[in-house]
Amino acid sequence: MKTERPFPRPTAKAFTLVELLVVIAIIGILVALLLPAVQAAREAARRAQCTNQLKQVALAWQLHHDTHGFLPSAGWGYLWTGDPDKGFGASQPGSWAYSSLPFMEESALHDIGAGLTGAAKMEALGTTLQTPVATFYCPSRRAPAAYANPDSVYGPGANHSTADSIARMDYAANLGPEIPVSGFGQTPPTFGRYTQWKSGPQNEAAAEAGDGFYTFNPLKYCHGISFQRSEINFRQITDGTSKTYMVGEKNVNPDYYLGGAGTDFGLKDIGDDQAAWVSDDLDGNRNTELLPLPDQPGVPAQLVFGSAHPGVFQMSFCDGSVASMSYSIEQTVHNSYGTRNGDEVNLGQ
Repeated sequence: MKTERPFPRPTAKAFTLVELLVVIAIIGILVALLLPAVQAAREAARRAQCTNQLKQVALAWQLHHDTHGFLPSAGWGYLWTGDPDKGFGASQPGSWAYSSLPFMEESALHDIGAGLTGAAKMEALGTTLQTPVATFYCPSRRAPAAYANPDSVYGPGANHSTADSIARMDYAANLGPEIPVSGFGQTPPTFGRYTQWKSGPQNEAAAEAGDGFYTFNPLKYCHGISFQRSEINFRQITDGTSKTYMVGEKNVNPDYYLGGAGTDFGLKDIGDDQAAWVSDDLDGNRNTELLPLPDQPGVPAQLVFGSAHPGVFQMSFCDGSVASMSYSIEQTVHNSYGTRNGDEVNLGQ
């Protein structure tokens, strides 16, 4: 009797240890090659979002000009936040960002405290300090939120209560060149530089008396487009709206993106320690006398523009356009973009 040979049992083929290690190494190399591309794509998307936000801010400024006949003022000083009952321009103590709110579909925030007086008014305006608006936050730097207020121990300001956390802002208006006081015949009291105004009036009585405001003609010495109690209109931008900075990204020390650790200047960024709606001369306004700088840990640069983007900072111009500017920009060009009436355009800049 013939016996059938059993069907041969298939043998399983396995990876050797060497083959497994080679596969893992190849995957690691692919991930290493793809990761920078993924990060670059994400940064490109964040930068595009930042560009769009600056366009929204520029549009709000133009709508403000169409409505009131001038661009937003920078307010009174760091003791003051926006007040919905004080209108716009020279009479508005809050920052340019506060004056922009009604033109950014943020009228509800702008109008908090309207019609109130006394302690109730101060408490209501203190609430606005804690309320962030996403449009003012660069997505490459930090999320829109209220961050720790390093100056909360100082107590209330001139027209608002204090807050442990405050809304921040990653953009600043163009102050123009920073002009030292020395060398001019008309000297403002202890302000140090013509473009700065610091605290402003100490209270309402001082404001009514004119104390804490520029004691010189700001149109003569402030060459940008927004400063203390400014009311600049497009007719005064004789260099051309496409040749003049409006609002751009400001430099912030990365050590304090999430707020400072104390009131000491070495424990915070003094160009980022006030709420967005407060009219500080460093937090919401920057000069063009010095070149812009990228955000760098441990490097305080509270007077200049800059960004968290690699290689560029973004600026909106008075015609509503937004451009990515290189950090290698020439000082004379950057400075000329900061002046509204310096006549530099005739020099081909």
